[in-house]
Amino acid sequence: MDQVHGFVQDNTCEPAVWFDTFFVKDHVLLDLRPGTLIVLRNSARWTEEQGVVLMFDYHFEWRLPQWKKFLKKSKLYFESRSVADRYSIQPGQPVPPGVDRETGVRKPTIGVRADLYTRLRALISIDTGVKIGIHPDAHIRMRYQYVLPFGGVYLFRFSEIAMYQVIEHFTNTTQLDLERKFTTFTFVRWGNNVTYTEGTAGVAWNTGVSLFTQLTPKSAISYDTSMWGVNHPDWVIQNYRVGSLYRRNFYRPWLYFELSPEVTWPKAASGQREPVYAFMATLEVQFGK
Repeated sequence: MDQVHGFVQDNTCEPAVWFDTFFVKDHVLLDLRPGTLIVLRNSARWTEEQGVVLMFDYHFEWRLPQWKKFLKKSKLYFESRSVADRYSIQPGQPVPPGVDRETGVRKPTIGVRADLYTRLRALISIDTGVKIGIHPDAHIRMRYQYVLPFGGVYLFRFSEIAMYQVIEHFTNTTQLDLERKFTTFTFVRWGNNVTYTEGTAGVAWNTGVSLFTQLTPKSAISYDTSMWGVNHPDWVIQNYRVGSLYRRNFYRPWLYFELSPEVTWPKAASGQREPVYAFMATLEVQFGK
C-alpha cells in the first residue's frame, strides 16, 4: 500500500503541486508554503487602445502556533490586491473576499484561515475575515476538495467553495478539474467552474485548458485557452481567451518575474467579436520562513 501511495504521490500529485506552488495558484489546497509568507508584486499591463496601467499589491500570512490546539494549520492573513485581480480572475471562477463585483477591484482584507479536516484525498478548510474600508464587509468561506488519482497519469479534482458576505451575501462555486501528466515536467489541466451569486439570475461559467511545462528548475511556462459566459436568459459565450504565462526565479531565491501576453475576443453589443491584445509584466518579491 505504501508503494502504491508513493507512486501515485510522486508521479501524479507532485507535478501539479510543484506547478501550482510555483505559479502561486490555489488549485492544490496543501499547506506547503512557509509559516510566514510575504509577497509583494509590481505589475504593468498594456491593453490595446487602453494604454498602460501600473499595479501594486501584497499578501501576508502568518501561521498561528498558539492556536494549534484549536485550529489545525491556522494562519492569519492580510492582503491588499490591485486591479490586477480584474485581469487574473475570469468570470465564473471563485469570487475572492472583498472583490467589488462591478469594478473587479479587491479591497484589503484581514482574516484567519484553517484546515479543519485533512486526509489523503480530501480536505476541508474554512476562513473568516473582514474587508477594510468605510463599509467593512465580514465574510466566512468554506472549501471542500476531493482528489482522485487514476490510471497512473490522471488526476480528478472536485472542489466546492461557498462564501457568505454580510453586504454582498452568498456565492457558491463548483470546480471540476481533470489533469493528465505526460512527463515529470509537463502536464495538462482541463478546468471547469460554475459560480452562483445571490441576487443574479442563472450562473456564470468558465472552462479552459492549460498546458504547464517546466523549462528549468527555476522557470516554467503555461499555455492557456479559456472561454466564459452565462446561462441566463440564454447560454451566451461572453469571451474567448488565448494566453501564456512565463514565470522565472532569477538572481536571488526570493525574486521572480512574469511575462504574460494574451488575446481575447469579447462579444460586443452588436454581436461582433474583435481581437483585443494585451501584455502584462510582473516583478515579485517574496519573504518567508
